[in-house]
Amino acid sequence: MPVRLRPVKGRRLSTRALSTARSAEFLVSRDSQSEGTVMSKPALLPPIGLLALLLAALPSPGYAQQGAPFDFYARGPYRPAVPRPDSLLGYEAGARHTQYHSQQAVLDAMIAASPDRVRTERIGRTEEGREMRVLIISAPENLARLEEIRRDLARLRDPRSTSPQEAAAIASRTPAVAFLSYSIHGNEPAGFEAVMWVAYQLLASEEPATLEILRNVITILNPSANPDGHERFAVWYNSLFLGTDEPYAYENTEPWDVWGRFGHYRFDMNRDLIAQSQAPTRAMLGALIRWHPQVVVDHHSTVQPFFFAPPALPINPNLPPHAVKWLETFGQGNARAFDRHGWQYYVRDVFDLFYPGYWDAGPSLHGATGMTYETDGGPELKIRQDDGTVITFRDGIAHHFVASLATLETAAANREARLRDFYDFHRTAIEEGRNATMKRVVVLPGNDQTNAARLAVLLLRHGVEVTRLSQPYTAPRAHSYMQPGSQPARRTFPAGALVIDLSQPEGRIAKALLEPRTAVDSVFAKRQLEKFERNRRRGESAQKEGYDFYDVTAWSLPYTLGLEAYWTEDLTPISGERLSLPSDGDPVRQLAPQGGVSERARSAYLFKNDRQAAAELALALLQEGFVLSVATEPLRADGRDYPRGTFIARIARNSERLHDRIAELAQRTGVPVDAVQSAFPDSGRVGIGSESVRPVFRPRILVAAGEGISQTSYGALWYFLEQELRYPFVAVALSSIGRMHTMSDYNVLIIPHGNTAQMKRELGDGGTERLKRWVEDGGVVIGYGGGAMLLGKPGIALSTVAPLGFEEDTARARQAPRDTVPSGAQYQPPLASPTSARKDLPEEIPGSIFRATLDLSHWLTLGYGQRELAVMMDGDRMLQRSEKGDNPVVFVGDSLLLSGWAWPDNTERLLKETVWAATERRGRGHAVLFASDPLFRAFWRGPARLLTNAILFGTGR
Repeated sequence: MPVRLRPVKGRRLSTRALSTARSAEFLVSRDSQSEGTVMSKPALLPPIGLLALLLAALPSPGYAQQGAPFDFYARGPYRPAVPRPDSLLGYEAGARHTQYHSQQAVLDAMIAASPDRVRTERIGRTEEGREMRVLIISAPENLARLEEIRRDLARLRDPRSTSPQEAAAIASRTPAVAFLSYSIHGNEPAGFEAVMWVAYQLLASEEPATLEILRNVITILNPSANPDGHERFAVWYNSLFLGTDEPYAYENTEPWDVWGRFGHYRFDMNRDLIAQSQAPTRAMLGALIRWHPQVVVDHHSTVQPFFFAPPALPINPNLPPHAVKWLETFGQGNARAFDRHGWQYYVRDVFDLFYPGYWDAGPSLHGATGMTYETDGGPELKIRQDDGTVITFRDGIAHHFVASLATLETAAANREARLRDFYDFHRTAIEEGRNATMKRVVVLPGNDQTNAARLAVLLLRHGVEVTRLSQPYTAPRAHSYMQPGSQPARRTFPAGALVIDLSQPEGRIAKALLEPRTAVDSVFAKRQLEKFERNRRRGESAQKEGYDFYDVTAWSLPYTLGLEAYWTEDLTPISGERLSLPSDGDPVRQLAPQGGVSERARSAYLFKNDRQAAAELALALLQEGFVLSVATEPLRADGRDYPRGTFIARIARNSERLHDRIAELAQRTGVPVDAVQSAFPDSGRVGIGSESVRPVFRPRILVAAGEGISQTSYGALWYFLEQELRYPFVAVALSSIGRMHTMSDYNVLIIPHGNTAQMKRELGDGGTERLKRWVEDGGVVIGYGGGAMLLGKPGIALSTVAPLGFEEDTARARQAPRDTVPSGAQYQPPLASPTSARKDLPEEIPGSIFRATLDLSHWLTLGYGQRELAVMMDGDRMLQRSEKGDNPVVFVGDSLLLSGWAWPDNTERLLKETVWAATERRGRGHAVLFASDPLFRAFWRGPARLLTNAILFGTGR
């Protein structure tokens, strides 16, 4: 889980320093090697591997840990027919990195030799085409009734149809299910290797303790949670490693375009369980819902020393005490196993259980005991630790191996009790949902039909029950999401609204994803506030205490998707359709209202910019060469009113092909298109021929990539353009812009979040001058986060927007973005901040949601009907208003915080009157700035229309 930070002062960062990077989602880029063919014979160690083994025998500046090498085969006797992993690989554990096809070949051979103990299930396929499957391992008598066991577990999960007596009977006869997943971060590979030896132990050993596991547990092994990222890393590392423990060795510094932590689209999939944007995430979630495990372990690396449960505070408050207690039980089981070897470990520090997008907290909210394990070896073959000792990759693999088996032993020993508590978890979810003040959530789709369908899909994939109203429903006491703390009011919700009752088996995950604000543990909160007050009392040159937030503190889906929502205090019976997840195709499109053209037009086709799919349709028409315009003021056509932002395709200005293509594209995208027969407006209003109707130019998009750019910010944009808008773009390094003679072929440049100082160096003087001329000639440059700050830097000066309270680079040097560290640079955690301790500067915000106000007269907000929009702020960057341009999205008024954490007498006070989005005219072009990433982690889509508007309407050519 920890990000791979650069060495500081010749050694790896300590665990405490690592913890300051908590939500960091670092760098990565392009495609990896393609998947190889399945091995038919043991692989030979290449010459560089032999060299590494020779170097391993040489003296090291560090001190190797004492003791004999760990014996992976000490828990026999073993069935001779099952081949050992090292005999199949041709090398021992930790001698090099195994590629995906080789790992799968090893597993295939062991599966073929032990068919009585194992079944396999294909759960999905990665973006790069690698098949994902799980191994289901148990005693033969359990495998013989596998479907019966799965049905019984489903009955425990739904207490509405299972009495306590029936549940007790099921618990007495049913094995528990443990889902062990390995290396979701591809360059944390100890788990990827360890799973082969875990599988061997379970498939081959006749040891009594292993047989007891097989009788009492169904073990589901997910051998690689991120095959694409791991393959990029493994191919790169194997091609050049020397096996040294030197912290500054080249093999310890992955290039930007290799960084294997992330998946194909450079997403951190240990943050993706909310958005479910990536194929491996959806595959694993599908397996989780299918098998209803009681234990889930997510295997990571690398820390000093090993970490396992119980976790640090805060713990998500939707987890009941009878579920949390099991974290202590499994931690004690692991401790006993590690103590037998004399191995070091830690608990209750750094790694919390708060954010439901993790692969420990998310499964926990489904009733599992979800845990993160962080081993202390890898990805390098040797690591020199803070105290000078050296730990090997083999050590890290061994520690994961032992922890995995210890977890299974604890599950076996507590099988029946754990199954009873699994039932109680869901039973009490129903009861608490019925008795709590917040009983129901109602979401209105009017702000964005695409995002409303997206919300339904995200919940349905979690097994949450969602109803679409077929008749209006009146709630006597409804609370507005956008007005927290206001008095509840009687409100009638129309047909088409989405209703989620929290009194249901998956009510806990539903509440965790939907509640307006998730409370932080009071003990944890008190500790952070005490640090905050001490920091305020420190002088300007004093070192500042770091805070203990591991990740963002707000993620409520109605806010992030920009939807109007309410929670109610009633469970009044409703009339509606229970939604179900479509079996194939794009579920968002299938659950959204169907699109199409009303009839054949004589004058024009009109469609509103009121959903994300409208931008997709507009871009598709422009890509095919059709002429499109946009209404910058409300208009009237054929007796109907249309809001500002409406797209217009005039018949007279397009070819005859328009009629058929817009009908096909409207149906495909799910956008309703009105056919207009006359350009003459009635009721004294302007019509489609008004001068307020402006042309929309076809975007030809460049996206900044490479050094200085956050990989996850780049990846979120890549995914959004390619998978959701289905629109092409070209990725370009900032260092190439100065010599890019084809730049005039493009009219949009998007610079994602990143490290401003590094981006400025990459751009250079030549790139700066080329960029400025390009904007003045009509291009639109769009920057967010660090990319926005780049545009205002001296020498670039495309914007007058400046960060609040900071001078030039010297004042901001301390802040490397939380989700990016440029390759070859050091990450400087914000522990020593001479200026930020001053009361007048913003304190770092751990990913919270605030209310912004929209200027509905500005072109950037075209298509929005509401005056307020929820946006995210992260870090301590607040933007002062533009001096020369427009400020269409600003923070005004009081009570700006909607969800998450804010510092008293600091965050909201300083945020007031700052901007979230600004635009400045430069010649015929524009600079557009966003304070934070409008596409963050793919579950932020409410502000995405601002970005598509910038793409569509910002260019002057």
